Amino acid sequence: MKARLRARCLAHRKALSPAQVVSSSAAVVERLEQLEPYQRARLLHTYVASKDNEVETAGLIRQSLVRGQEVAVPVVQPGTRILRHALIQDLGQLQPGRWALPEPAAGHARWLEDLARIDLVIVPGLAFDPLGRRLGLGGGYYDRFLARVSAPKVGLIYGELLLDELPAEAHDVPVDIVITESQTLYCKES
Repeated sequence: MKARLRARCLAHRKALSPAQVVSSSAAVVERLEQLEPYQRARLLHTYVASKDNEVETAGLIRQSLVRGQEVAVPVVQPGTRILRHALIQDLGQLQPGRWALPEPAAGHARWLEDLARIDLVIVPGLAFDPLGRRLGLGGGYYDRFLARVSAPKVGLIYGELLLDELPAEAHDVPVDIVITESQTLYCKES
């Protein structure tokens, strides 16, 4: 069931026009920047949008750095299903890494070892639901990471991919807030 749903959501996202991605991403990020947890975050962890029309985060990263916030980005560790976390000062430090995901050049990463320093986590997803359940790409990288972080977790998604309900498994870690172009949902497990 998840595989079919994943394929459907990915196809929908890939079908978005570049103009839709830019406009919708800007609206989502604008809503995020109004959140009190974002405004008080000293260290923000965020994905770097790189493919298949993810909600763009480059502007968010630039703005956060200008505000004086530290920014950490995920880095897939080859041969593992574990994410490491690199602190960056500029998007120019990033280059395509594993699966073409942007990451610091090999040997030049400044690693964040203490995950307790993270004040807010921006989480990618193919879809979210109002309870904060997330449909990812299926590797489990983010669920393993999110289970180790106590900071608020925010999912960014296009409104069409905020679904009524998503299947969940015991290892799935929900987000606390889901943001679309027109909504900010505070998620509560029922």
